[in-house]
Parts: sequence; C-alpha cells; structure tokens
Amino acid sequence: MSFSGRVAAVAVVGLALLTTSCASAGHSSSNSPTSAPATVLPAGATYVAMGSSYAAGIGIPDATGGSCDRSTHNYPSLVAAALRLTLDDVSCSGATTANVLTTTQYGNPPQVDAVTSGTALVTFTVGGNDIGYVATAFACGGRGSGCAVDQAQLSSALTALRISLTTVVSTIRSRAPSAKIVLVTYPRLVPPTTCPALDYTVRGSQIVGSMGEDLEQVFLEVARSTHVLLADPYAIGSGHGPCAPAPERWVAGHTVTVGFPYHPTAQGHIEMASLVEQALGQK
Repeated sequence: MSFSGRVAAVAVVGLALLTTSCASAGHSSSNSPTSAPATVLPAGATYVAMGSSYAAGIGIPDATGGSCDRSTHNYPSLVAAALRLTLDDVSCSGATTANVLTTTQYGNPPQVDAVTSGTALVTFTVGGNDIGYVATAFACGGRGSGCAVDQAQLSSALTALRISLTTVVSTIRSRAPSAKIVLVTYPRLVPPTTCPALDYTVRGSQIVGSMGEDLEQVFLEVARSTHVLLADPYAIGSGHGPCAPAPERWVAGHTVTVGFPYHPTAQGHIEMASLVEQALGQK
C-alpha cells in the first residue's frame, strides 16, 4: 500500500467516534515513569512486544516488510538489542485491544497468543485506536473541518478501554506468571504551547490534546491498579512534540519526510526504549 494509502487507512480507524461535538482541554499528568529494582533478564530470554503503530514503528527505517508496518528500529527492537533478549514482536499498525486479546488482524492471530509460560518480558502500547485517538489526530490535521468528537461516545470508549487494558494484563499473567510487564504510554502529541507543525486550529489542538490526556490517565490508572511497570514518555514529553528541534522531537507533526504523521519519530522510539529499560531498573 502506498504512503498516502497508509495515511488513509490509519485515519479511518475509530472514525465512528468522529461527530459534531467538541472536546475541551483537560487534566495533565505529572507522573514520572515507574521503575522496579534492577531486573535481571538472562541473555536470550524471550521478550514479547505487543501493540499498535506506536509500538510497531510505522514509517521508521528500516521496515521489516509485511502488512503490520513494523520497523527494525522500533522501541521493542532497541530494548531487545540493549538487553540481549530474543524478541517476538507481534505489534501491528492499526491494532486495537481486541486484536491483542481475541481478534485476528491481517491473518495474524491475537497478539497475546505469542505469550507463553517461558516469556520473560512483555511490553505493550495499545488503546489509541480503541478510542479513535489516531483517527481524530488525522481528521484534525490540515485544519480539517471534520475535527470533532462525541464526548458521550468517547467517555464510553475510555471506560471500555480501562477494562480491556486490565484484561490484557490479567491474560498475560495467566499465560506467563513470571513475566515482567511494562505498559508504555503514548508520547505526548500536542505540546502546551501552539505548534504550527501539527497544522491544527486552536480547537483542533484542544480536541486532540484532551484525548491524549484522557488516554494517558487511563494508562496511569491501569498501571496503578494492576501493579505493572510503567514507561511513561507522555509525562516528560511536553518539550518533545512536533515543534521541538529535530534531535529532541519524539513525535511527528502533519508533514514528514521520514516516519509517519502524528506518530513517534526514530528519536521517540529511542526515548521509549530508554524508558522501558529504566522501568526495568537497567538505567
């Protein structure tokens, strides 16, 4: 599929949430990444990475091929290389929590099927597509007239996401009781100040920014309630949005030459990997 086709495909995920109501700016997170005492994972231990495009590394060189748009330099690959782990990366662009738990995608089995009793580490970044976050980010780009979200539907989706993410954790634990689990949040897309690189109206920035904050809060609540480790690029990402200098830019804006719009940059994946290692007590 062409680059423009991929943009269209990602943008349609969750479009049922896009209607005429508008979101407002909400709460913000001051939480820092949660880390554990140093975790010793033996060289060669099995690491399963799950999630959507924010984990897969869509657009980041080099692509592994296939329909899931994974990169050999996504954060799971970087973590595996740093900790000398055997990586089974089943992340897939466009995935929802249903694709993690129960539903096939592009002919692939549910992602959690990769987790076995021998799995030592699991990471996951998923949920944005469940609430229409990525679709809304694209719909608001280019100052789009369809930039809106139904608050009642969004509230319902967020409630369902809390349940689904909690189920992801419990399912991992049932399959791999000894595995370390790290929940990796979505990097912050909308910075506190105006960012022309997003190509949003003021209202568009409020809508997408508020959804990002809502998604972050769900992740924090699930991490606390399930006692998993947390790697939280959102919490420290206010100065690393699309308008930051290239070496400090963790997420792309509306127009990219390398990477994918409104998704983590190569530098973003480096930082996410570092936070996973920190959560495991390896940094």
